[in-house]
Amino acid sequence: MKVTDILSANAMQFDLQAATKAEVIQALTKRLVSCGNVTDEAQFLEAVNQREEHATTGIGFGVAIPHGKSTAVTESTIGFAKLAQPVEWQSLDDKPVEIVFLLAIAEHDKSDGHLKILAEIATKLMDDQVVLDLKAAESPEQVIQSFTEGVYEQ
Repeated sequence: MKVTDILSANAMQFDLQAATKAEVIQALTKRLVSCGNVTDEAQFLEAVNQREEHATTGIGFGVAIPHGKSTAVTESTIGFAKLAQPVEWQSLDDKPVEIVFLLAIAEHDKSDGHLKILAEIATKLMDDQVVLDLKAAESPEQVIQSFTEGVYEQ
């Protein structure tokens, strides 16, 4: 499983209006519900929020990768948001977040595929140009292209 296998254009939002981390996660979860990837919004939000309590998912460089594994997820997928305004996330570099990848992992996905997805995203984001491209992206195609080009090929 690769990022481009589960990154769906339908699960992306650009210029997302949100004032808090919780609002961002809820808005992306609603998007995943509308796409049919999540069947129970409250159950999935609980899984993501439990993960958030353990450690920040704000990895720095204006990016956060919240994630949750739940039986409410019908098919593992990634929601993406480019925020209209940066949001405080308690990131590792103490800077607000502008780009969010919300990983929704199906409980029946017993493999370590989600760990590989996290590693692929993190590795790709080590390329400064990818981060700049994501921050400038205005379409799903541009986001997906960021993961199909560049210095890291899996």
